[in-house]
Amino acid sequence: MSIAGTALGAALGPSKEYGGKYGNVTQIMDTAYDAITAGVNFIPGVGQVISGALALNKGLSNVFGSTSGMTLQDAILGSAFMPAPVKWTNMINAKTTSTFDNQSW
Repeated sequence: MSIAGTALGAALGPSKEYGGKYGNVTQIMDTAYDAITAGVNFIPGVGQVISGALALNKGLSNVFGSTSGMTLQDAILGSAFMPAPVKWTNMINAKTTSTFDNQSW
């Protein structure tokens, strides 16, 4: 699970939420998530299974893309702490500002 999650994360790249207005919230939450994933891995047996599941969740979370992170709700729901289906549900009707590439008109 850990290998698959890491491979998906590397292939899909970082969340687009990082570039949004509240991107720092997502980055802080993801950094804490990564620390927890690494820490739990040191627990023999069950900890390694939990760590693998956490890594797989983070890898799967960007399979269908991500929001622009322009609202605090999107930043929180776009973090790795949310199960992948929650992030996918948040994206279904999400509006994005990424098509303007942060241009100021």
